[in-house]
Amino acid sequence: MESININLEKPHYAYLFGFIQSDGHLYNNTRNRGCVSIEINKKDEHILWFFKNLIPFNSSIVERVRKTNFSCSHTSVTWRVYDKRFRDYLELWGLESGSKSESIKLPSCSFSKVDYFRGLIDGDGSLGLTSKGFPFLSLVTSSSYIAIEYLELIKQITGKTKSCNKNTRDSVYNLVVYKEDAQGLVRHLYYDGCLALTRKLIKASEVLSWSRPPDMKRVNNRKLWTPEEDQFITTHSVECSMKVLGRSRNSVELRLWRLNKLSKQSVTN
Repeated sequence: MESININLEKPHYAYLFGFIQSDGHLYNNTRNRGCVSIEINKKDEHILWFFKNLIPFNSSIVERVRKTNFSCSHTSVTWRVYDKRFRDYLELWGLESGSKSESIKLPSCSFSKVDYFRGLIDGDGSLGLTSKGFPFLSLVTSSSYIAIEYLELIKQITGKTKSCNKNTRDSVYNLVVYKEDAQGLVRHLYYDGCLALTRKLIKASEVLSWSRPPDMKRVNNRKLWTPEEDQFITTHSVECSMKVLGRSRNSVELRLWRLNKLSKQSVTN
């Protein structure tokens, strides 16, 4: 790899990688032919111009107008990078070619976590105020790997252990936090001076401006995994664990994956 100083410990590159994983595509036709592209709504094109100026490789930005189910003249903007050196970096960090939504994982190197997750959220998440005026922050993903790591980030920032199962209809995880938990995450993810979509920064400001009404009670709905449950699922089948513990298949399988990961980490350390 040629000596070019780009890595995911730098906030802007970590954000870029998360954004590419959510809204981008990597195509490799042959060894020397391929493309990295991101197509987004024209209203967000400022982020693509930032990416173009960020990377030390030639790239292009083009605009097109087409008919969609929601508009007769939808305008989108696409950023494309054909330089193989950039694709090599992305593959080195763990980006897969083609369809990748269910298999994407965290970068396979040191990286800036809050900036990386902000990139994912800007691409596949939303934040703001609900119809009732409560702050929320959500990330939608079909990757179990991303879901479990994002839940771990939520725990690190809010101190709360949350769980989530795949949506039966769409087979995706809709990971949502509300009120003070949402504010805590937004404060860390959308810090002053960070790279982000302008419209998301405006929503982040709305979230942080919210105050809990004096008459609104706090409710704790956490369903924690106990050591006894951990022991049970490691010594019984998934089906048995589901029946005895009243947990869903996704919940049991994700917990087993996490326990296996923690076990490997303890052996390494």
